[in-house]
Amino acid sequence: MSRRPQGAAPAGGCLNDLSRRSVIGGATVAPWIAAVPASANDIDPCINACEHWLALHAEHKRLAHRWCDLEAELERTHNYLSLPRRKQRRLPQAHELEDIDDRLDELHEEMQTLLALLPTMVATSDLGLAGKLAVAAIEVCPEENAEAHHLIASILRDFKSRPTAIA
Repeated sequence: MSRRPQGAAPAGGCLNDLSRRSVIGGATVAPWIAAVPASANDIDPCINACEHWLALHAEHKRLAHRWCDLEAELERTHNYLSLPRRKQRRLPQAHELEDIDDRLDELHEEMQTLLALLPTMVATSDLGLAGKLAVAAIEVCPEENAEAHHLIASILRDFKSRPTAIA
């Protein structure tokens, strides 16, 4: 079993759903937010907050996949998970694992802080609202609450298909 702390790395049933959820949620809104003029970001702070959260999420996902690949390689080549911690740390790749671990923890904390802040912010633009929905779509795991996840994803699709939507 992996020694990665449960809360910071993708674990459980949602690991395989990150890409699908990202496509449904953040990936569909991120290009809109990135294309927004700077003046709109000044007007609606939700745009900046959501853009930042989505960027942190993308980095977290990329590092989590790298961590999984690296651990699998170490297990395959060195029987890593059966080694005592002292011997694990001697392997050159173990340093990268530790660095990734530290960064995943930092990203997780920052994402949680932003996630707690977002409900207190008022979206004053369509993009701010779409950004908040994108974050919600990613955070609501389909295995834990399929109805809520699908509802949020459908709102994002409806939002994008509106004649006045930014595309």
